[in-house]
Order: sequence, then C-alpha cells, then structure tokens
Amino acid sequence: MSPSRQHQAPAGSAPSAHGARPGRPGKRRAIIDAARHVFLRNGFTDTSVDAIAAEAGVSKQTIYNHFGDKKSLFTAVIEAAQRDATSESESRFATEFKESGDLDRDLRAAARLWVELVLAKDLNALRRVIISEQVRHPELAEEWARPRAPFEAALAQEIEQQVRKGVLDVPDVELAAHQLVLLTAHEAAHQSSYGMHELSPAEVNKIVNDGVDMWLLSYRTRQ
Repeated sequence: MSPSRQHQAPAGSAPSAHGARPGRPGKRRAIIDAARHVFLRNGFTDTSVDAIAAEAGVSKQTIYNHFGDKKSLFTAVIEAAQRDATSESESRFATEFKESGDLDRDLRAAARLWVELVLAKDLNALRRVIISEQVRHPELAEEWARPRAPFEAALAQEIEQQVRKGVLDVPDVELAAHQLVLLTAHEAAHQSSYGMHELSPAEVNKIVNDGVDMWLLSYRTRQ
C-alpha cells in the first residue's frame, strides 16, 4: 500500500509557454526555494518579482529567463512542493509502513501516516496561500489539484487486490480510494484549518478511526 512514484518531468526539462529557458537546475531550484519563502510570507498577489530576486540573490531578469513570469514561478513552486511531498511519502512508507495482512489494521496504519504527511507545516502554508487566491486566480487551485496523489493511486491498487480476494465489494476502486483519502487526510487538513491548528495525537486517531470505520462499513463484503 506504499505510494508508487508518479512520472513527472524534472524541473527545467522543458521551456514554459512564456518562452522561459530552463537554465541550470541548481540555480532554478534556489530561485524556487526563495520564491516559496516570499510567497508564504506575502501571499501570491502581494509578492513582487523584485522581492523574490532579492531573496534569491539574483537579478529580476534571471527569474524571467528561468520562469517567464510570476505565475509560472508560482506553478513551479507548487510542482516542487508536490515532488518533495511525494519523495517524503515514499521514504516514510518504505521505512515505517509494514503490511500485516490485516486489512483493517493496515488501512488505519497507512491512513495515520498519510495524515501526518498531509499536516506538514510548509505544505499547509502553501495550501492556505492557494485558498486565499482562489477568487482572483482559480487556475492556481487547479494546478494544485491536478496530479493524483501517489498514496491514492497505491490505495486503489490495494483495493483492487482485496476485491479479487472477495474481502471488499467495490464497484469503482478509484472513487473508493478517493473517498478514503477524503475521510481521513482531507478531514484532518480541514479540522486543522490547513495547519493553523495543531491536531493532537488523539484527534488524529479519532479522524483516522472514524474515517476507516465509515469506509469499511460501506465496502467490506457482507458475510
């Protein structure tokens, strides 16, 4: 049930629609990291390319050469954050999650670990910026939601296996996987106000257990 790596083009592998040149990967990543700090501090609308250039220690023209414009740079920040989250997810699942063969136990363990990953402070701070800009820039939210979460894809594969074994009765495995993510990870993000309120271990456990219980009640095969 561990996340599988999603194929994504590496940063700087192709020019943007605005004609930006890829540039050196190290400098590009340094600009993205600096931009993330400024965007998280000021929001999207109130951040200027000048402020990002000052934070990164580069010229404004260098930023335009790499990214084309501010919106494309923010998209690059989103993509980098999602790649980092995927890498962290894969690493933690590989080292911390061990399947026991007990579906009930494994679902709760996997969901609890995913909730912890979803509640990462920097990731939630970026979500809050995107939420605050939804009215003026809905395309940013669309960019954030575009890739399918690796956990969700791996979960769908696990559900398919359990359906074949007769343990689960699931007509649409992708929908069922998404529902479990909504009931656990998304619910935790919502209850934490996207990182504004730190959830206690007891609160996380309740969210995970309630979500998995409801999901299993809907999809476990009736004996």
